Amino acid sequence: MVMRLSGTNALSLHTESSRTPAHTVTLVIIDASDQLSHQRLHQLVAASLPQLARFRSRLVTKPLGVGQPVWAEIDDYDPSSQIHRATVRAPGGRRELADLIAELSAGRQDGLSRLWEAWSINGLAGGRWALAVKMSPALNDGAAGAASLWPRLLTAGPHADPANNLSTEPSLGPAPSVSDLVTDLMTEIVENHVAGMWLIAETVSGVLQAVSGRLLRMRVGAPMAPVASSMSGPVPHTVFNAPLTMRRAVAFASIPLADVTTVSTAFGGSITNVVLAACTLSLRAWLQRHDNVPDDPLLMRMPFELPVTYPPRVGRALTIGRLRIPVHLDDPVQVLANLHTATERLNAIRGRDNGSRSSTIDLESMASLVPPAIAQVGMQLYTGSGLRHQLRPICHGSVSSIAVEPVPAYCAGAKVVGMHTVAPLAEESGLNIALTCRGDELDVSVCVCPDNVPAVDDIATGIMHSVDILLAAAQESPRGQGRSVVTEMTSHPANRSRSQPY
Repeated sequence: MVMRLSGTNALSLHTESSRTPAHTVTLVIIDASDQLSHQRLHQLVAASLPQLARFRSRLVTKPLGVGQPVWAEIDDYDPSSQIHRATVRAPGGRRELADLIAELSAGRQDGLSRLWEAWSINGLAGGRWALAVKMSPALNDGAAGAASLWPRLLTAGPHADPANNLSTEPSLGPAPSVSDLVTDLMTEIVENHVAGMWLIAETVSGVLQAVSGRLLRMRVGAPMAPVASSMSGPVPHTVFNAPLTMRRAVAFASIPLADVTTVSTAFGGSITNVVLAACTLSLRAWLQRHDNVPDDPLLMRMPFELPVTYPPRVGRALTIGRLRIPVHLDDPVQVLANLHTATERLNAIRGRDNGSRSSTIDLESMASLVPPAIAQVGMQLYTGSGLRHQLRPICHGSVSSIAVEPVPAYCAGAKVVGMHTVAPLAEESGLNIALTCRGDELDVSVCVCPDNVPAVDDIATGIMHSVDILLAAAQESPRGQGRSVVTEMTSHPANRSRSQPY
């Protein structure tokens, strides 16, 4: 029996282009050590990543390109051609490393057979090294891709062998025959027909339930639930919605988790809300310097856990929600309060949906219904017809967070001092902020199109400095002792900044 590529991964793979590559680049920064060399890191990658079944497999298309591709293990797999070396230009600081990673992020992955590549990187200041892995959307699977990758490369001690961390995954099967592909294609057509009918019935049922519930509340005179200000209203057009070019720009920063926790403890909001508030303040400051601050919030995609935990649990299934971040507000604590209200409301809504029988439409099922050729042609028509300029923006960008295990972490016997995830941009959604929770640090990665969004460093360092703004408010707040209610927050100005070169 063949294993089919999942619907959402297939949709990301088939709709990517030279302007919208959909791969993810994960980066591990390693402290200086005599044990490190290009050869040592290449050996680590060659021994560890093929333990993951998809990393030693390829995708096989079905006859005439109809239906989703299927997985097939590569005979006598040798990963050496997918592992490269690179050197950061002098002086090897954070900006130079980010420029190199931006170059890796800009290129499109080659074909269906080469789904990943890795680079050992030297030339970093202080004798440090880095290891970067570029993954196709077929491997990434949202945040789960990086979460499954890092345990294969990292250990909890300097002398541990990562090959002993986890067992090798079983094979996904050999290359299928033509008859196998035809059989799976017929099965897929039947499954899609049934799934399509089910989705239609489920959608109609959900609409009828919503209408009947609304009519019932009107009949008995029950008040309608108020809509949070950050969850409704117009979606403004900004530079983040401008058409993408082939170039990418990346910036890195790091935040002490203790500072974020201090703000959370003082004001009563979650750690997630503090990080979102810092992102909001940074984007507002960037818009003031480089563009115009809109009158309405930005709309961002964000993975949510049900129930919510922070740091996010490794391997935990996530659902994608949309959250409006109030860049139009200039009071830092008001921003935090607004986000608290919005995330509480969103979590409550998604929690009820998760627990009800009439759940929301399954994105995976919908994506699996789209044939590869239709997905490719549809994206070309959308981007080439100018229709996107006449529609309201779907989203301005994404904010995501990934937890790392083990902590502390070692790679090839040397201590890990930084971990970043550079996620792809989507058409009409030209901003991606990824946070990696690494023990007592939050490593920040920002990816943009520099032809639309200049000075990406201002956004990354602005997030770091915005935590200082909130920390200053927490230290001066009259309710700074213990947990408090967000509605009683008061604002205070920033009083310090921090710089953190590698």
